[in-house]
Amino acid sequence: MPRIVDLGITKYLWVPAGGVAVVTAPTAAELTAGSVKDISQFVVTTTNVQASASDTTNEKAITDTANVVVPTIGNYEGNLVLFRDFTSGAPTSSVDLLATFNAAGIVGYVVRRVGKASSAAVVATDVVDVFKFMTDNPQIQGGTGEGYLKLTVPLLQQGSFKVGAVVAA
Repeated sequence: MPRIVDLGITKYLWVPAGGVAVVTAPTAAELTAGSVKDISQFVVTTTNVQASASDTTNEKAITDTANVVVPTIGNYEGNLVLFRDFTSGAPTSSVDLLATFNAAGIVGYVVRRVGKASSAAVVATDVVDVFKFMTDNPQIQGGTGEGYLKLTVPLLQQGSFKVGAVVAA
């Protein structure tokens, strides 16, 4: 059975609001547009973006002989923990994370692809997870002397997600 080590095979994209027309089938053009930020190299391993347990209803018929649990509303959760890249107090990279995530209320999509090299461009037929979020207040960390400068961006779900979406042409 083939196996792959989970090193360098995850890509994270931030797609601004309106950048994905159909969450279940984003296009390669949408995911490579100039407004899309590839944040992969900044994502810390403690980042959490994933589907979570659905809300359920527990109601059975009088003839059922065991409990019945039915999923109703799907849930997902997220936060981005990001390294901040500085040289002489200014962002080194073309992706200025604090400019991208500078306030609460910024709506966009976190798109995650797992299984191909993170450096490889997104193409049609790639399988991705798409989550629509609104940012909460960015949390800037520093001054502790216990690691790199980081930015934590709490993410608030906005009602649309798809795990295993296939990128359209």
